Amino acid sequence: MRRAIAERLAEKESVVIIDQPVSVLGERRIPPLERRLEKIKDLRACWYYRPLHYPQRLGGFGKIIRRINRRRLRRELDERLPRDARRIICYDSPTHDHLVGKLGEAVSVYLAIDDRTVTVEGDEISGEIEAERVLLGKVDKVVCVSEVLAGILGLRSPGGRNLPIHVLPNGYDERLFDPGRKYPEPPILADIPRPRILVTGHVSERIDWDGVANAIKERPNWTWVFVGPADPEIPKKIMQLSIQTDNRSNREDSPRIVWHDAVPLKEVPALIDHCDACAVPYRLNAFTRASSPLKAIEYLAMGAPVLSTRVPSLERYRNAIEWVDEGDGDSYGRALDKLLQQAKKQGIRASRRLAVAEDSWRVRTDQFKRIVLDRMNSSWADLMAVGPALRGA
Repeated sequence: MRRAIAERLAEKESVVIIDQPVSVLGERRIPPLERRLEKIKDLRACWYYRPLHYPQRLGGFGKIIRRINRRRLRRELDERLPRDARRIICYDSPTHDHLVGKLGEAVSVYLAIDDRTVTVEGDEISGEIEAERVLLGKVDKVVCVSEVLAGILGLRSPGGRNLPIHVLPNGYDERLFDPGRKYPEPPILADIPRPRILVTGHVSERIDWDGVANAIKERPNWTWVFVGPADPEIPKKIMQLSIQTDNRSNREDSPRIVWHDAVPLKEVPALIDHCDACAVPYRLNAFTRASSPLKAIEYLAMGAPVLSTRVPSLERYRNAIEWVDEGDGDSYGRALDKLLQQAKKQGIRASRRLAVAEDSWRVRTDQFKRIVLDRMNSSWADLMAVGPALRGA
């Protein structure tokens, strides 16, 4: 969301997106600002900016170095942005608490694209809740991706603060996810038998692996295709699952669960188009319940058949999704059967697209702009999106 909205705003406004910082210790030099700025092609005024970062975990000097990093960040932003422009700063990590109010912003926004205080497994991250409470005591407003997350953040806000918390779910790129186009079959699918069920995005322990394994046993004719960056142990896990769930006599056939590393976003529509179903098979924990799965919206935008565990934010698409129960292979099997049957149903793809018709990034960007400008009661100012890479900056 952070980057998608920032790049859309940059079609008309000035935007700086703060990316991965340059470690002075790692580089052993101080590259000038010009080498840490990248102008985004075809956009009016959009830069990716990489600030310098001095290591802060030095005995007795952490606070001093943090102040140095912060002052340099402010100085370089002042060099890049017009001095007389009102500045809107979006923070998207609890550890940005010490930056709020220090970067010359007219409006500060906490852009909560997930619950940043827990891991994808749903376990608390030490110190993050405390940092988030401090941040919530400083920012002017919050934009988050789900009603569940809004409720959590409301409870964490300091008592007595009437902090505006707005829900803005994820969206999809309507210029890219176009079911009317003809897509050649991606090479990575060429040797994978059908029917195929696709899972895109970060492959981690948020996946309902028990449900997937049981689904393969229930419907071994389906091939599960995972495409996206994977946590270190996941490829090994997938290989083990492939062996455990292979009940065929001829083991030289293609496995029924495969993983491929991330592909560029522009290649994802073709993957969706050449699979027979798509899935959001999430475990239901503290992380996923507060999330807004981007992949589900992109699948539906292509008119694709979708199954999902009951992630609360997806309930708004209840009639366009086949629901499964976490860990329950039988429910997965029934859903897969229904999705195959629906393929012959007239108008079903159009109804799925209609379910997300108002969820494009164009619409989301307009909504975000109205939320932010509500406080300023004036025309747009410079937006600066502060990225998660600035943890500890």
